[in-house]
Amino acid sequence: MIRRWMVLVLLVVLPPSLASAGELMRIVREPTAGMVAPGTYSISLNTFPSEGLRFSFSIGVIKRLMLGLSYGGRNLTGLHDPVWFDHLYFNAGFRILDETTPLPGMVIGFDSEPEAARAGGSYNRTSRDLYLAASKNFRSFGGDLAFHAGISMDVEDPVHAGLWLGLDKSLPGGFGTALEWDLATDQTSSVRFDNGGGFLNVELFWESFGQVRISLQFVDLLETGGEGYRALGIDFLGII
Repeated sequence: MIRRWMVLVLLVVLPPSLASAGELMRIVREPTAGMVAPGTYSISLNTFPSEGLRFSFSIGVIKRLMLGLSYGGRNLTGLHDPVWFDHLYFNAGFRILDETTPLPGMVIGFDSEPEAARAGGSYNRTSRDLYLAASKNFRSFGGDLAFHAGISMDVEDPVHAGLWLGLDKSLPGGFGTALEWDLATDQTSSVRFDNGGGFLNVELFWESFGQVRISLQFVDLLETGGEGYRALGIDFLGII
C-alpha cells in the first residue's frame, strides 16, 4: 500500500517531461522502446474511419517484460450495426538495453495487429510481427526531445524488413508533437518510400503528469494508402 501511494505521488508531482521521459509507448502509431513497468498497465484507444475504434491493454509482468492484447471494431458509433475485428491481437515487448547517456534504449517486440481498414482506403498495412525498436531522449528547450527508429519482420513473409523513423517533442504546459515515417520497405513496391513516399503520420498531444495523454492524429498525410484522415487517441497509465 505504501509503495502504491509513493508511485501515485511521484506521478502527480513530477513534471510531464520527467514523468514520461523514455517510457513513451508509441510515436503516433509505431512502437518505441518504451515499457510498462511491473505493477502498472497501459490502456490505449484510437479512432479510425468510419466510426471505428481500436483499443489495447498492456501490463508490466516482470522487469523488462510486458504483454498486451488489442481489439476493436467499426461502426461503434452512428446508425449502423457494429462490425468487430475477426481476431484478438497479441503484443509483447522485452527490453534488451536500458537507455544510457551514450546509448539508446532497445526493445525486442511482437505485434500481430495490422492497420485497421478505413473508409476510402485502397491499401492496409500488414502487422509488424517481430520488431526491434530503439529510442533516445535528450533534454531540450521547453521539454524532452526523443528520436526513435525501428525495424520489423513479417514471420509469414520474411523477405523484406520493415523500417520506420520518428521523433517526439515535449512543449511547456504538457503539450507536444510527434512525427513518424514508415518507409514501407516491407510493403508492395507502389507504396515504398522511393515510389509512393511511405506512410507519414503526425500527432499533436496534451499530456497530464505522464499518466493521461490526449492526442489529435493526422494519419497518412501523403495519402499513400488512400485518403488521409484525422483520428483521436487516448492513452492512460494506471497502477494495479
